[in-house]
Amino acid sequence: MRDENNDFDEPYLPERYREIVRKKKQRRQMRKIGMIAIAIAAVVIAIILVTGFFSGNPQPAAASGPAPAAATVSPAPSAVAPTVTAVTPQATTGLPATVPVAATSTTAAAVTQPAIAVTATPEPIQTASANTYVTPDTSTPPRITENQAKAIALASFPGLPTGDLAVELTAAPDFGNVWKYTLRADTTVEASGLIDADSGTVLTFNRTIQAGGRPQNPVLTMASARQIADTTINDRNNAILSINMTDSSYVPLATPSGSVAGTYRFVYNRVIQDYPCDVDGFVVSVDAVTGVVTEYVQHWQSPDNAFNVLEDPLVTKYDAIYTVQAMAKSIYPASIQGVRIISADRRWKDQHDPAITPRPSSIPLAWKVVFDDDIIRAKAGAPPAVGWVDAHSGDLIGITYQH
Repeated sequence: MRDENNDFDEPYLPERYREIVRKKKQRRQMRKIGMIAIAIAAVVIAIILVTGFFSGNPQPAAASGPAPAAATVSPAPSAVAPTVTAVTPQATTGLPATVPVAATSTTAAAVTQPAIAVTATPEPIQTASANTYVTPDTSTPPRITENQAKAIALASFPGLPTGDLAVELTAAPDFGNVWKYTLRADTTVEASGLIDADSGTVLTFNRTIQAGGRPQNPVLTMASARQIADTTINDRNNAILSINMTDSSYVPLATPSGSVAGTYRFVYNRVIQDYPCDVDGFVVSVDAVTGVVTEYVQHWQSPDNAFNVLEDPLVTKYDAIYTVQAMAKSIYPASIQGVRIISADRRWKDQHDPAITPRPSSIPLAWKVVFDDDIIRAKAGAPPAVGWVDAHSGDLIGITYQH
């Protein structure tokens, strides 16, 4: 039974009505606020998705023609037949440079050799060869004309003898579109090389040394020749270069009657985050008698952001060597007992098709393990084998091993 005294405790009807109306308004406002928040969130998500879609950097398409780099391999439990791919030094344009060259020496110089990519192909397939030139892409004319290429070639290295200079537009598998120039005096090739067809940068230069009248021993010391090499790189570049001389050697000139004074050869590697590049850098040779530059090779094609952000490498030298030996055993099981490790050092695996710009952080730091075996050592002039192991993951990312 309802207590009539409770009527005095209940709010007056208009006050209760206003309370009900106020609560309804609050609920409607909360619903409006919720709907507005959901709409704003949807717009933000849509903007992020659209921005990510249009700003994504697509993977560049592979250039036509044979790729000079060894293909990536995965360790396999059993032996598989290799696919042969020739690897040659690469160069590019757009060099930095004044050379604060730090003088150090190591036995692990850059190695150039035919590459083997481990695949399921039953027979070796020759896919590319060094110094092979193909028809250049003529869809876009080169920025450097034929006459400009001749002028660059003659001005690049003064003191060349008088002769006929010929230039030819061609496509080198390791450099892309280039002007190939050759200076001949009568029937003798005095000088030759390559010039980038778009930038006019001299990529390679070679000068013939005449053996007649040369002494048997060098006239210049290696230190004097090194100064000439350093100055040559300084003079040909206009910014500070982070490079390091990693190999120096004296190469005598062979003649039918014996060896005479030859050249000093210096190899400079580009340095990124305290580690050397495998490809980017310079090669300079100096005549040990006259002091003139007889060889100049320039490699500088990877942008700074292409190198992986360096973390503390986790893979030890021992583990890297073991990984390479295991793959070598799977390729040539009978030769594993004769495998000899020549060197193992960490460097950037920066070799790539010159037509492709590497994506940011795509160039890995890796252990480069150089080795040979009884069969390789028995062949005069045969290049050693090379295996690559990622310095962070420990994965085998490339191997060059050919009998």
